[in-house]
Amino acid sequence: MFGKNLDVDTGRGLLLYIDKQLDASQVQMNTEFQENLFIKINLNQSDQLLLGLIYRTPSNRSQEYTKQLNTLTTEACSKGYSHILIMGDYNFPEINWDSWNSPGESTESNEYKFLENLQENFLFQHVTRPTRWRGTNTPHTLDLILTNEENMISNLEYQSPLGKSDHCTMKFDFSCYTNIKSKPKIIKLFSRGNYIKIKEELDNIKWSELLQKENDINENWRSVLSIIQDMDKKYIPTKERKQIEVRKEYNKIRNQVKSRVNKLKREYEKNLSEKAKENPKAIWSYIKSKTKTKEGIGDLHLDPEDTKSDKTEDNRKKAKLLVEYFSSVFTKELDGVVPSPTPVLVTKVMSNQKIKEEVVLKYLNALKIDKL
Repeated sequence: MFGKNLDVDTGRGLLLYIDKQLDASQVQMNTEFQENLFIKINLNQSDQLLLGLIYRTPSNRSQEYTKQLNTLTTEACSKGYSHILIMGDYNFPEINWDSWNSPGESTESNEYKFLENLQENFLFQHVTRPTRWRGTNTPHTLDLILTNEENMISNLEYQSPLGKSDHCTMKFDFSCYTNIKSKPKIIKLFSRGNYIKIKEELDNIKWSELLQKENDINENWRSVLSIIQDMDKKYIPTKERKQIEVRKEYNKIRNQVKSRVNKLKREYEKNLSEKAKENPKAIWSYIKSKTKTKEGIGDLHLDPEDTKSDKTEDNRKKAKLLVEYFSSVFTKELDGVVPSPTPVLVTKVMSNQKIKEEVVLKYLNALKIDKL
């Protein structure tokens, strides 16, 4: 937890909750602006996120105050962070964020100077709907989300206010990559628990006095739960289960193999496409192998000679129809003694042929394998 101006009467106070698994530390800014809080979070490799929280009071309309705010924004953007996310209640109700225009034609107004500073620092503003409304007052966009890249924010949701606040809460996803610090998992060793001691302590508790009928049932349950948790801490040992380094090494090698397989697959598919005209059977065979649904035998007419006859989808009937159809083209031989062929008189004997290996190879090379 990071906070500022929480124990003093000056300002509204700022508070940021950061997950313990993130490597975060507070950043002190040089610009003197009362309500600002900046946190640095280490990301992958040498990338870092600068997370800022700002409150600008609407009661101070001086140009010096706005100049301090703009100087603070410029300082944040000039520190060289790869990722920048600045949020807060800026209290500029007159700015039109659809067109990025300030009211009036003056180039000296606080709104104009603020917009100019955002553009000079190449920041993007992502809030497009009113964030504050009260009664019949006109709703205004007072709370802003600023980043140094346009696509860093996604899934922005405008949700109900907290408590008595008249500002909505906002929920969004921020795109970045970071290594989460692995926390050892605590596991309980119930098989090694000292259940004799647990029984002794439970026997010494005066349950009738502890769980009285006059007490609320929730109060009695909290009392029992407190005793169970106390016994658990005292008599059930625990141990840390750290992440095994072998698993990390396995994941690394697995990813390398997967990357290599994908690369070889792309090369194979490219080779198939380049030789599609020469060998179309290969590419069609590959496409068929990747097809999720395989074609079967469609419905067949019960009478193959009549295309208007009923069809069947029964597999047994299909098999019978196919057997009858293919067996009908077989030659039916007569039963009995196989007849002898009529002798043919040879009048000219063919001389011995000499077939050279080169000739065979020539004709084999001339074959079109896609036509086989």
